[in-house]
Amino acid sequence: MKKTLMLTALIASVNVYAGSIDYLAQQDAEYFAHASMTGKIGTSGAFYNPAGTAFMEDGLYVKVNTQTVFKDYTMNTDKGILSDGQSGVHNSDYPSVMVPSIQIVKKDGDRSYFLHGGIAAGGGSLKYDNGISAFEFIGNKIEQGLPLFGISNGEVGYLGGSKVKGSSFYYNLNLGMAQKVNEKFSVAGGVRFIYATRALEGTGHFQIKGEKNSTQVQIPIDVSIDSEREAYGIGWLVGFNYKPIEKLNIGFKYESEIKLDFEAKNGQSGLTTSSKIQGIDQIIGGIDSSLRNEAVIREWLVDGYRNLPAMMSLGISYDVNDRLTLLTSGNYYFIEDANDSNAYAHYTNGYEASVGFDYKLNEQYTLMAGYQYTNTGANEDTYKDTDYALDAHMYSIGLKYTPNETRTYTIAYSYVDYIDGTSKEHGTRFEKQVHAIGLAAEFKL
Repeated sequence: MKKTLMLTALIASVNVYAGSIDYLAQQDAEYFAHASMTGKIGTSGAFYNPAGTAFMEDGLYVKVNTQTVFKDYTMNTDKGILSDGQSGVHNSDYPSVMVPSIQIVKKDGDRSYFLHGGIAAGGGSLKYDNGISAFEFIGNKIEQGLPLFGISNGEVGYLGGSKVKGSSFYYNLNLGMAQKVNEKFSVAGGVRFIYATRALEGTGHFQIKGEKNSTQVQIPIDVSIDSEREAYGIGWLVGFNYKPIEKLNIGFKYESEIKLDFEAKNGQSGLTTSSKIQGIDQIIGGIDSSLRNEAVIREWLVDGYRNLPAMMSLGISYDVNDRLTLLTSGNYYFIEDANDSNAYAHYTNGYEASVGFDYKLNEQYTLMAGYQYTNTGANEDTYKDTDYALDAHMYSIGLKYTPNETRTYTIAYSYVDYIDGTSKEHGTRFEKQVHAIGLAAEFKL
């Protein structure tokens, strides 16, 4: 063939910059200083360690965060034959300028109440200036179908595409309560609300060449997709915090799977196949029908489940001395259990492992740094233009400034180095690099 369709853009939905499939673990600016957050006690515990908030000092705490993410995503394929001037490389460097989140904790006696608002998955948009890497098998199917329309010696050429836009946002609200059982142990429980949107828009331009009724023909074809899918879901969370000794803290959290039955708002009208040439309705209809039968296209035209997987997190913090705290955390994602509607076919469960430290330079400044490895559960059998969750190494550093007992400011930076992946079925090579900056302001009221 020849490079085909399109339009199906990487919808940033999976692993936009950290975390496992369809899940963003970076819900606090401090995460970009070190990802080992589950064992810590503080306002960020409204998300990472809710049971730990019961060990905070009494008061009302508010922390607002924002992230700026610079993304460099590339799809590269040397399969197929491109029309003159076309390249097999498709790149998106569209940044996520602001990804906000907020944590609120009210601590009173042995009980605390917590609230977290943020974006639990997705978290951004991608824009490819000239379409994206084509799915060769779709082009082959178009080409193979040409004899059915009376076209012989036919081939399909990819002429380029419009700017393809993909976005994915899973808006999340967590709220609940934590209770001290004794001076060493606390428990927490809460509910989670999710509103999710996934959108895709773009056009691929193609040209059919061949013979029809002994006459040479050239037929331009445009294939466009304009899809928006949305879903609502509710889940729950539980956790515990254990301080066996003053210097050691252990935090644990489990979040349930959230069922998300996405509604395709535009339905079948989200895909259109057209041509400037008149009188070829049979050809247009045949191509359109063939595309609608492909799973990668059908996903955007019909309702279906894409659940947010359950996850489990365990973290430890240890105060070596008055200045140095060592941290480690692990997250585990139950992706295989969330495979309704075959949304995560061929995936295995994913995990993350991180280490980090806090070092007090003086009473006002704390230096933070860490490393995390992410295994998304994806592999060569899962990679495709709309879904390539690559494993990654994340290197982080940050600084916390506490001018007094009621205010804290944080700035952090992470570099995420993704491990390249190649689709077994389509041969496309996927590459990512991300630079992220986190900012936070925390107040005790």
